This record gives sequence, C-alpha cells and structure tokens, in this order.
Amino acid sequence: MASGHSGDNLGEQGESGEVQSFRELIQIPRWVVYAQALLLVITAGVFFMMGLLVSGLTSPTSADFNRTLDCRVYGAVAYRDEGDLKADRGAVVLILPTNRKPNARSQGALVHPDSFQALDNEAIDRIHRLGGAVVRADENGQFEVTIDSNAVVGVPYQVLIVSKNGAQEDGSSLTKDQFASLAEFFSPVEDLIENRPFFWMELTADGERVDLPEVEF
Repeated sequence: MASGHSGDNLGEQGESGEVQSFRELIQIPRWVVYAQALLLVITAGVFFMMGLLVSGLTSPTSADFNRTLDCRVYGAVAYRDEGDLKADRGAVVLILPTNRKPNARSQGALVHPDSFQALDNEAIDRIHRLGGAVVRADENGQFEVTIDSNAVVGVPYQVLIVSKNGAQEDGSSLTKDQFASLAEFFSPVEDLIENRPFFWMELTADGERVDLPEVEF
C-alpha cells in the first residue's frame, strides 16, 4: 500500500526543493537601513540650506532699506481765467520729506510765487539736502524735478503747490496739521501762501518716476 502526505504540509519545502514557504522573510543588512536613513537626513539638510540661500537672495537687506534712488516727479498746473484754462506759469511746487526736518527754518517769502528767489535761496538748499525739492512751473505750466526714492520702503513726502496766477477762494486755509508740517520748514508760514490759492497732497516715492495729477486753480 502506498503511503502519502496530508495537505497540511503544503507550505513546507519538499525533498525536491520545488515548493517554497510563503512565510519566508526578506532579510536586509542593518547597515543598508542606516545608510538609507542617513541619506534622507542629508537630503533634507541640503534642501533646507537651499531654501535659506534663496530666501537670502530675494529678501531685502539692510543695504536695500538704506539705498537711495533718484525719482523724477512730473506735473502740470493751470488756472481759470474768465472760463479759459491757462498755464499757471510761476506756480511754486514744494515737495517736502515727511520724516526729515531741517536744522533751521527758512523765511516763507523766499519761495512765495511773488518773491521767489531762484538763486542763493537757503530754503531751496535746505529742502534739497533732505531729499526734497522746490521748483516753479514753466511757461506751459509744467514742471519736473528729482527727489530721493527708495524701492523697498518708499520715501513719504508732502506736496504743496502755490498758484501764481489763480484767484484765491474765500475760506480756503491750511488745516492744523498742514500748518504744523510747514512750520517745521518755514517761519512765518503765512508768508508762504499769502493771498494765493494752494493745493496739498501726499505721495510716496518708491520708484524712478511719479506723475502727479494735473492741478487746476
């Protein structure tokens, strides 16, 4: 009588070696596991350093915050004369830095349209040293002038335009804050705009050019 094996032994290797156990495990040397872990750590470190490098190249530095650029300011001034719009030749444009103040105040009359001094004017020189500017409109009512600019943080300015030929409107006067700002540059402030209409605005120079809106008196 022939004898055989039961089905409970199917997972074991027979004498012929043809049947393999499904419970057999794959063995990996320990040093391979450690090497893979070390490689992951090195890769993460490399990407971290690259991120820091890119951030350093793109983020503004202290030199960027202090870098001063030249910004060209353009504008035009006009006034109404019996309904006709005409160029306000001789109108005075003052661009005063908000965060910089002179060590001494100048006479307001030095930059008033009727008594403007183009040469040897201490008021113009002081404002220019602070990065601002003073200019008069030409025969076409246009003006252009250079001020300091900063592309990172911007440089804030207060702009005052005093008309040469426009008629003053009743009740027009400086606000308390405007008067206080001008008082840090001029004394007396009243001489700066005496009997003349004026225009006031604020701007931030953060590029190489600023175009002001056309001003009409």
